[in-house]
Amino acid sequence: MLADNFQNNKRQEVKSDFTSDGKIISLLNFLELHLPKFSENYQKNDKEDEWNLNEELFAFLDIYSRDYAFQFIPEYRYKNKSRPDFGIKEVKTDEAGIYTYDKKAEHFFDIECKRLYHPTISKKYVSGKTGGIQRFKENRHGVNLPYSAMIGYVEIENFKFWHKKVNSWISIKEEHLKFEVNKIANVEINKMAKLKSTHIRNIENTKIELTHFWVNIN
Repeated sequence: MLADNFQNNKRQEVKSDFTSDGKIISLLNFLELHLPKFSENYQKNDKEDEWNLNEELFAFLDIYSRDYAFQFIPEYRYKNKSRPDFGIKEVKTDEAGIYTYDKKAEHFFDIECKRLYHPTISKKYVSGKTGGIQRFKENRHGVNLPYSAMIGYVEIENFKFWHKKVNSWISIKEEHLKFEVNKIANVEINKMAKLKSTHIRNIENTKIELTHFWVNIN
């Protein structure tokens, strides 16, 4: 289901059941498949900030997502800084297989992106006013959703370094919920890492599971 096969404004049928957790699985599989390609094709520019990185990532993922039943909505379209970097909405097709625009389409997933480029400044991956995990805990990102994700742009060091560093920033209350590294099939460890964590929301006392994809753009 690659974008190269996209023709006649149609979306191919998604392999997994696009209902309930099926759509989450489809999206996570999509990210596992295509994020390493972004890493391989990205050309580093030291003048780029996180906003620029997100724009490049959106442009890349938007092309490939045209064969899937979901759509990436970047933060700038919301015109609201408190929004996650990418919201994911379901896309439906008509009887002819042509995908249709639906303003009320289900928003079923959020993605927040953070640079991992400095041993102290990058702490906002976890906490602070713009902290990635913190916003999910406060139900400001992934509002009322059981699953969401974070993407880390690794610009210095390696995945092992950041795994240890990020875990050291997790609050004492969540110490027992540290990330677990999951090996990703057919993906080289120096291209991408996949991790997971579960957090209790501060407001509703509900849990959210985050999948973390770290891509090497060094």
